[in-house]
Amino acid sequence: MSRDSGLDFLRGLAILGMVLSGTISRNDELPGWLFHAQISPPDFVFNPSFPGITWVDLVFPLFIFAMGMSVPFSLQKNIDKGSQMGTIGRKIFFRALKLWFFAIMLGHLSLFHYPAIAGYWANLLAVLAFGGFFLAFLDFSKLSLSGKWWNTAGYLLLILLCLIRARLFDLPFSLQNYDIIILVLANMAFWGGLIWLITRNNMLVRLGILALYFGIWLSRDIEGSWNNDLWNFLPLWWLADQIPAFGNLLQSIGIENGKTIFYHPDYLKYLMIFLPGTIVGDLVIKHNRSEPIVPFNKSLLLGAAMILLIVGNLFGLYYRFLLLNLFVNLFLLTLIFISFIVKELGYINLYKKLVLFAIFWVLLGLVFEAWQGGIKKDPATYSYFFLTTGFSIFVYLSFHLLHNKSRSVSWWRPVLSIGKNPMLAYVLVAYLILPVLGALQLQNPLDHMHEIWKWAGVFRGLLLTTIMIFVTVFFVRKKLFWKT
Repeated sequence: MSRDSGLDFLRGLAILGMVLSGTISRNDELPGWLFHAQISPPDFVFNPSFPGITWVDLVFPLFIFAMGMSVPFSLQKNIDKGSQMGTIGRKIFFRALKLWFFAIMLGHLSLFHYPAIAGYWANLLAVLAFGGFFLAFLDFSKLSLSGKWWNTAGYLLLILLCLIRARLFDLPFSLQNYDIIILVLANMAFWGGLIWLITRNNMLVRLGILALYFGIWLSRDIEGSWNNDLWNFLPLWWLADQIPAFGNLLQSIGIENGKTIFYHPDYLKYLMIFLPGTIVGDLVIKHNRSEPIVPFNKSLLLGAAMILLIVGNLFGLYYRFLLLNLFVNLFLLTLIFISFIVKELGYINLYKKLVLFAIFWVLLGLVFEAWQGGIKKDPATYSYFFLTTGFSIFVYLSFHLLHNKSRSVSWWRPVLSIGKNPMLAYVLVAYLILPVLGALQLQNPLDHMHEIWKWAGVFRGLLLTTIMIFVTVFFVRKKLFWKT
C-alpha cells in the first residue's frame, strides 16, 4: 500500500503547529491570536466564557484527524495479508500501551519536571531520556536490523531514569502524571482502532456509533439518567469500590481516587474527529485501488479557496463577525462545490466525495456555533469538533491540489519529513534542543528575550521550531524513524 503524502503533510503540519505554539514566550503585549483563544494576553488566565478559536486551536484536531486517517493505512495491509482479527486486535492493544507508556514517561522526564536545584543534572537527564525514547521507539526494521533487544534497553533506561530522579531529587513516580495529549492519543489508538476494526466494512455503522456517542455526550449532565451514570463510570474506581483491598492498594501507591490513569469518557469526545478521519482513510484506500489519479485542472484556485475558507473562519469566529463569516462560508463552499461537480475539471470521484464530506462538517459546525456560548476549544464545544473535522479534510485536499501545481517546489518537504517522524519531532525541543542550549548557557537568555522586546518571544518559537525541523529532516534522511 503506497504512502499518502497528503497524510504525511497533515500530520507534519499539526506537529509543526504544536511545537511552534508551545515555544512562543508569553508577553502581555502580543496579539491574542498567537495563543489559545481561551488563554490569551494580557493575563493568560483561562477564560472559558471567551468564544472563538485561533490557529493554535487547530493543531491538535489536525493531528487527531490524521491519526484516524492513518488507521486504515496501518491495519488494512494486515487484513490483506490474511492476519486474524485477534492478531490485529493485539496490535491495536500494544500500540495503545506503548503510547500510554510514552505519555507516562513524558509526564516525568522532561527538562521541566525537575526542581531549580537540579541545575545541569536536569539537562543531562533530559538528554538521557531522549536517548531512552530513541532506543525504545526506533524502527530498526527500516535499517534492516533486528532491534528487539535495543528497544527493550530503551524501555529499561527510561524506567531507570524515573528511579534516579526519585533517588536524587525525591520526585515521586505516579501513573497519574502524564502528557495529556499523548494519553488522549493512546485512547484514540485503542478505542478508535477497535471501532474501525469492527466497522471496517460498514462506514454507516461507524457513523451510527459516532451519533450514539454524541447523544450520550449531549445528555451527560442530566442528573438521575443512565447517560449521567455511564459518563461518570470509571472502571478502575468502580473496581476499587467493589474490592476495598484493591482500593487501599491504589491509595498506597499514590493513585488519587477519581483521577484516571488511562481511560476517561471525556477523552472519547475526540472520536468526533478521529472516526471521520478513518472514513476518509478508507475512501482514499478504496479509490486508489480502483481509479487512477487523473490530472487536476484549476487546482491552484481551489486549493487557495480552501485555505481562505479556514483562515476566514479563524478571523470571523475569533473577532465574532458571525454574520459576515456565514456569508463568506456560503460563498466559498458554493464555489468549491460547483467546481467539483463540473465533470470537465477532471476530478476523480474520491475528491468529490471528500469535498461533500467536508462541506457537511463545516455547515454542521456553523449551525452549532451559537450553542454553548460560541465555539471554544476549552471547554470543547460541538461546533469545535465539527468545524475542525471539515477543516482537516480541506487541509488534506488543498495539499494535493497545490502539490499538483508545485511539484518542483521544496517548501513542503520538511513538513513531510516531520509527518513521517512525528513522535521524534514532538519531543525534540524539550528533550534535546533545550537541554543542549541549557548546557551551553543559552537557554536562559533565550527564555527572557521577550521581556526586552515583545516579538522576541515569537522569535524564540520560530528559532526552536526551525532547529527542530533541521534535526528531524536529518534523522529522516538517515532513515531513523520512530514507530508511530
